Formats: sequence, structure tokens, C-alpha cells
Amino acid sequence: MTLLMGLTIGCDPGMVIRQTSSLGAAGGASVVVYVKTSHPLIGETWYAPGVEVTNSSDSPITVTSVELAARSVTYANNPGRAGTYPLIVPPGKTEALDIWFDLHDDVKNTFQQPAELRVHYRSSGTEKIAQANIMGGSQNTNAP
Repeated sequence: MTLLMGLTIGCDPGMVIRQTSSLGAAGGASVVVYVKTSHPLIGETWYAPGVEVTNSSDSPITVTSVELAARSVTYANNPGRAGTYPLIVPPGKTEALDIWFDLHDDVKNTFQQPAELRVHYRSSGTEKIAQANIMGGSQNTNAP
């Protein structure tokens, strides 16, 4: 019993970071970003959500980079595998992205305000950005 109480007291409570909307590049939403809901501990100083990009256009796109904009700071993606980008996504396909952000602060403070996950890509020789808006909140034990 004492060991269980000690383990519980030593743990940071969790939180939820979820997507609130997705915006394609100007002129249409043929590229959509989906950020899976994550449940990090509030003291974590990294963010590595599951992210997928869907190309609904008629031509391939090339994902060149991903960044996170939160609380007036823009974080570069530090993917776990070398050579991850550029990533070609064929028409009509969905691809998982390799994502890892090292944060200046913990996730609780970083995601107190809405943030943007931005996917930079090339389509027909034009540079574009698709984004997903994300927000942190308290852990809801009733949510799936």
C-alpha cells in the first residue's frame, strides 16, 4: 500500500493534446493533416504525436518539412530516422509522418494556448503549407 501511494505521488498527472481543426493550403483542402490525440505527462518536454497526411489531389505531393508553432515559438521537427524528408505522397494516398519536437517548456505550458502543426510540401512546383490546429487540456477519463 505504501509503495503504491509513493508511486502515485511521484507521477505527473496526464493531459490531452488533440486536434481542433485542419486547414489545407490556400485554394483548396486537397492535402489534409490528421494529428492523433495524445496523452502525455504534463512534465514532458517533448512532443511526438502520430501524424498522417492525406493527398486528395490528382498529382503527387512532396512533404519537405514539418514544424510546430506554439506560444510564439516555432519548433523544427527532429525525425527519428535520417532521410525521412522529402517524402513523396502519391495521389489518393495517406502517409504517416515521422514527428519529434524538443520543446523549450513542458507540454502543459506549451499547449495552454492553441498551436499549429504545419506540414510544408511541394505540389506542381509550388511550395504550400497544410496545417492542423491543436490544443491541450486536462485529462478527461470519460473520453476514449
